[in-house]
Amino acid sequence: MSESIPSITAAMDNHFDVIVLGTGLTESITAAALSKAGFKVAHIDPNPYYGADEASLSLDELMQWVDHHKEDNHSVTHYGEVPPHARQYSVSLAPSVIPSIGPFISSLIASGVSRYGSFKLLGRVVIYDSGILKDVPQSKDDIFKSKAMSLLEKRRVTRFLMFAAGEFENSKELHDQEDLPLLDFLQRIFLLSEATARAITYSLGYCCFISETTLPTLHRIRAYLKASGRYGPSAFLVGYYGGSGEIAQGFCRAAAVRGGVYILGRSVTRISPVDPAGPEYPVLKSDLPRFAVEVDDFPDRLHCRCLISSTTLLPGHLRTLADVIRPSISSCGSPRLFAMARCIAIVDGPITLPLDTKDSGTSDASDSSLLVFPPGSLNGGSAISAVHVMAAGPGTMSAPSGKGILYISMPLLTNSIHSAEILLRPYLTAVLLLFRAEQQQQKTLIWSTFYMQELASCTASTSDSLVGLMAVPSLSPHTTQGVDEAAMIAEATFRKAVSSLNGEIKETNQGCEQNVFWPLLTEIEEGEGNDMQW
Repeated sequence: MSESIPSITAAMDNHFDVIVLGTGLTESITAAALSKAGFKVAHIDPNPYYGADEASLSLDELMQWVDHHKEDNHSVTHYGEVPPHARQYSVSLAPSVIPSIGPFISSLIASGVSRYGSFKLLGRVVIYDSGILKDVPQSKDDIFKSKAMSLLEKRRVTRFLMFAAGEFENSKELHDQEDLPLLDFLQRIFLLSEATARAITYSLGYCCFISETTLPTLHRIRAYLKASGRYGPSAFLVGYYGGSGEIAQGFCRAAAVRGGVYILGRSVTRISPVDPAGPEYPVLKSDLPRFAVEVDDFPDRLHCRCLISSTTLLPGHLRTLADVIRPSISSCGSPRLFAMARCIAIVDGPITLPLDTKDSGTSDASDSSLLVFPPGSLNGGSAISAVHVMAAGPGTMSAPSGKGILYISMPLLTNSIHSAEILLRPYLTAVLLLFRAEQQQQKTLIWSTFYMQELASCTASTSDSLVGLMAVPSLSPHTTQGVDEAAMIAEATFRKAVSSLNGEIKETNQGCEQNVFWPLLTEIEEGEGNDMQW
């Protein structure tokens, strides 16, 4: 630990500056940043693997996860036998893609964690419309090559994209329209057809619900337009070996390199505030630990001055006393979710989407793709939620040759009376039929599971929160913006933790490494230039 922080506890093995509970993406980024800043960090997770609810697991491990969660949650179901070579699969519990420009990719590069993983461009993004798949244009050239739109519609779409890529905040088009649903805004202000407006709303703005408002969605669209062209035609990258779970492990590795202590497979049995007047700490009152943490099968309690926990792992009596950290910028303005209904399906045969030569300028097939079902687009499906289907094959190092993985995700605003299987089975059936029809090849479903991921929440304290106690979301569930949310929450948590440990950050102290989230980040971003195509 830096000499600028005097501490009598630094030399004691069971005393830490920070204890982090949970190894999800947000917690792992935070732990790595704090370790790099010179603080003594302990990172604890009751699971025997990294990633928590965003973990990447082999099929054997996933089957164990399913069996364990079946005991507590009868809505978890699975079908089929685990196929051979189960350890060659790397399956994500919370699949996501990575925007090519944004807070997460900046953290990935500035922290050096990008060296621990591999990535590839996401392939096609397609939208389900009237029973067929339509490509989402990735550039102006794709728009004008499309035969699905009239020339007038193409010009209107281009005008909107130019508007969305610029400084629209004070524009006349947006005046008094900020809270209008984007779908209505596109038709009313830019005179787009309903089909085109739906495509932009759900497969460029990636709205989850029809009610999502214009301003935050425009911020997301601008970010994605800016990201297009940085590494290739797609705005998104896909992580190898299961994605975000593998990346979370990379951040944990970075923390361990800087001295972070890791305890996996052990549950926290008790968390209690430390009495500063107790006889155990007779001197240096300003540097005393604030919390004592008891860990299963550990003989001694762990002590820390700052405790950061995912909402899932924080005991109920402390949730109302924690400083709840949430993303603050408007691009993450989607409604707060109650849960995600998910399906993971293993299929026999390639799952590359065929080329849509009529409507798209896309030239290469890819075994990583994103299919969007807008609300109400599928008979028997949801009329409220958009559903995302991610496909991953051997090209992402997630499945052996000749096999593929389908991830189906549906966001839920409230507790559903239906199980994940009832909600998602129609989409799984539709996707398999679509592949069969377009590839002229039947897809055999080998194994599947359906489950709910409830998003535990904390109520902001109505009184003063406990100094040094912070809670972060247990999961950033959105397919396209989840990793950026995780990075923003991690940075906000890092700054509050440093403030708690060091006192208020002074303006004159900006050069201090302990106050900087990923030193040299500004220089890295300034050197990257602007690859915006619009």
